[in-house]
Amino acid sequence: MVQAILRTLGSGVLCYCALTASAVEVDPLAVEGEPTVVLSKIAMPEMGNQRLDSILMRYYVKGMGGPEIWDKILSIRVSGQLTLKSGRYDFHVTRKKPHYFKIVIRDGPRHVIKGFDGSVAWQSGSQVSDAKELSEADAREFIFGAHFGSYLLYPYAPGKQIEYLDTVPVDGVLCQQVRVTLDTGFQVDYFIDALSCLELKVVTTDLQTGQISATTYEDYTHEFGVPIARKVVNSEDGKWWSTYELKDVKLNSGLMPWMFQMPK
Repeated sequence: MVQAILRTLGSGVLCYCALTASAVEVDPLAVEGEPTVVLSKIAMPEMGNQRLDSILMRYYVKGMGGPEIWDKILSIRVSGQLTLKSGRYDFHVTRKKPHYFKIVIRDGPRHVIKGFDGSVAWQSGSQVSDAKELSEADAREFIFGAHFGSYLLYPYAPGKQIEYLDTVPVDGVLCQQVRVTLDTGFQVDYFIDALSCLELKVVTTDLQTGQISATTYEDYTHEFGVPIARKVVNSEDGKWWSTYELKDVKLNSGLMPWMFQMPK
């Protein structure tokens, strides 16, 4: 139940780069005769490709608030209701930069918790004694979902390819399609509204298994300048899988790394 939900709680609720030919091929760490600049640590540097630079910079500034907002966001808590074929559940998600992540799904007195502390991905149930590390396959997918923010940010981080593909309509809205391919075996296609610069749809392909998931973001609002989708619909291999509706958002609520560790 939890794995497919992870993709729905990504950048809409609020990285890696050997650039492809459609982007630019440069040494991202140094320029001859100038001081070394660690571009991998810059959320949205210029990349030397006019079209891709324009799309990503507008997305960063208009769609995510730019450095004035992004640099100030350290953590986020969200909660709401999740609808699956099996019923409706309460959920609570906690994230902290750069990759601390915990999700709780409740069904009355029963609950399941999954977390990632930057090193170990784990799961526990209603009893703390149930706590255990995730299997290798589950951990891989969970860690992919633990990334804070969009994979479009930090384009020069190692292990990532990023490219502009096309301008296409999505439900009647003109969108720019940008693809991110990760060395972890995931391919993420972002469909960004050409006017609002908000993500309308994200399609994730697991290149190891062939599974395709599509996430659509609706009913955007802004919390302290941050665009938040209050309704997210997820499908797996073309079939509806889940819908979640956001009820509460809290930013920078003083989270500590130890809060994401597996219970002893």
